[in-house]
Amino acid sequence: MNSIILLLETIMLLVIVNLIVWSLNDAQNMKNEIQRLNESQEIYGLIDFTTRMRQEELFQNDSSIPRLKKLYDLIYENDQVKAFPLYSSNIEFQKSSFGNSGFLSTSETNVSIPFLYANDRFFEYFNISPAEGKSFDSTDYEKNSDIVPILIGSDLTFKFKIGDILEPIGGLRYQVVGVLHEGSSYIDIMASRDFKNLDKMIILPFNKNLFVSPIDHSAIISRAYLTVDDPSALSEILQRSAETDTLSFAFKSMLHQSKFVAQDKEKMLQLQLLLSSLILIFTFITVTVSYLQFIEKHIYEFGVHILSGATPKDLMIRLGGQFALLLILSNLLVPNLLRAFANLSVSVAASALLCVVFLILPMLRLGRMPMTSMLKGRSR
Repeated sequence: MNSIILLLETIMLLVIVNLIVWSLNDAQNMKNEIQRLNESQEIYGLIDFTTRMRQEELFQNDSSIPRLKKLYDLIYENDQVKAFPLYSSNIEFQKSSFGNSGFLSTSETNVSIPFLYANDRFFEYFNISPAEGKSFDSTDYEKNSDIVPILIGSDLTFKFKIGDILEPIGGLRYQVVGVLHEGSSYIDIMASRDFKNLDKMIILPFNKNLFVSPIDHSAIISRAYLTVDDPSALSEILQRSAETDTLSFAFKSMLHQSKFVAQDKEKMLQLQLLLSSLILIFTFITVTVSYLQFIEKHIYEFGVHILSGATPKDLMIRLGGQFALLLILSNLLVPNLLRAFANLSVSVAASALLCVVFLILPMLRLGRMPMTSMLKGRSR
């Protein structure tokens, strides 16, 4: 029973250490990515101030489409602007024909796979490219085809491969032309402020032929990110967009926004580290107590072992071997529990430190205990 408790507590200790290291790495990665994105040209994000009532008016009236298309052209087909969208939604597949989909979002009847529209600027800014197959070419962003080319995340290769035709619910068909590198991601500071992993996502070419309703145009416009050589181009877009009488928005600098994001992230990280440290200390103490109880339970055997000629080295090998087995088992279980949050090198390093500590503890405990007390342990 003591061994099972010790195993569970050891697993908990390694889980906490992994989460602490992951949080530190995540904060540093975000800081590095923001710095990289802003080091060449400042990026601006669109902040939508359109009221719900105004949106409903636009969405319910197809006559707003020409005005929204004009606004679309102001942002995405303007020679003075380099823009890319960060709009994502879901593609629905019938669950009955999909097969194993345990790691995807599912309902009773459907499987949902998130997708993202992307153009060449998106791939350039976030350093994303396919590991297999090819990326989109210029015609993929312009042609009106019955079959839309797509890139898939690495996790979706369990179901799809290059050349496959996908027929989800909704009428459109898609063909896989490439597979992204494992771990590909992007950051959306104006929305979630966290890294978005692409391993379980589909990327569609940013082709305006795919946008047929007022909702489509409004969504893709409101998720625009862009760079300009001359900041006056932003003012011109705002002025001309007001003439379309559609959406109300403003532009905010990603560099300016990133300062507040970094502050929020730092405060959250400090709180996480404080709570995690307290839990880590408590867990370490409970592991230590459980380990000492394990030694106490077998104290008589250790006394007999010493009387039989065992040296401190022999006892360290015996106790260390038993504890090492628990650590090996813990290191096998932790990656399955944490998955993407797990770091094998961190777990191994923490395990090595624990092994050293728990080799010293029994020697201190046994070295201070008289032999008579050890042999009385059987009667306790």
